[in-house]
Amino acid sequence: MMNKINACYQAATSYPDLARRLREIGMESYTVDTATGTILYRFAQGENVLHLGNANREIAMSFSEDLTIQAVRNNQQGKTDYAGFMDEIAQAGVRFYEATLIGPRKRVTYIGSGGFYEELIPQKLI
Repeated sequence: MMNKINACYQAATSYPDLARRLREIGMESYTVDTATGTILYRFAQGENVLHLGNANREIAMSFSEDLTIQAVRNNQQGKTDYAGFMDEIAQAGVRFYEATLIGPRKRVTYIGSGGFYEELIPQKLI
């Protein structure tokens, strides 16, 4: 399954495109640990795939919604690559984020100590 997941990442031209591709292979959600980069992918029928990360990021003690939004926008505008995005959300206090690719509210929720920020994935693109 990791080959299919990797192919989605390689072919995607934007995050909504990636989300659509991941959904097409049956993924329902995934969770990313900011400190390590470890990702738990969840598929229909309860299948899970764990990708162990090897990062070692320090997470800010308190969550900042403003810094989280800025990190998301920087990445959306191509100002940061994925590694830079992960560094920025760590500085914003994001401990992990959850991408929900099914249901009427497809979204990414960034969660830290004392708060969270939810970014909807444009429905027309996924």
